[in-house]
Amino acid sequence: MPGWESYLLIVFGMVIVVLLFVMYVMLVRIRQLLGEYDQMQSRMKVTDNELEELTRNVEEFKKLKI
Repeated sequence: MPGWESYLLIVFGMVIVVLLFVMYVMLVRIRQLLGEYDQMQSRMKVTDNELEELTRNVEEFKKLKI
């Protein structure tokens, strides 16, 4: 008949397997979030020309004094 050490070893082994699964799920989620971040960052990029044009438009709007 196995001792309590054997049962404890089995329990700890199962805990390690569960923790590895949780780490894998977290890794997958982090990769998803990084992909979403890259998509958002590419949409938010403003080139120098766009910024200059926006500045000119704002200055023209100020001159109109509506």
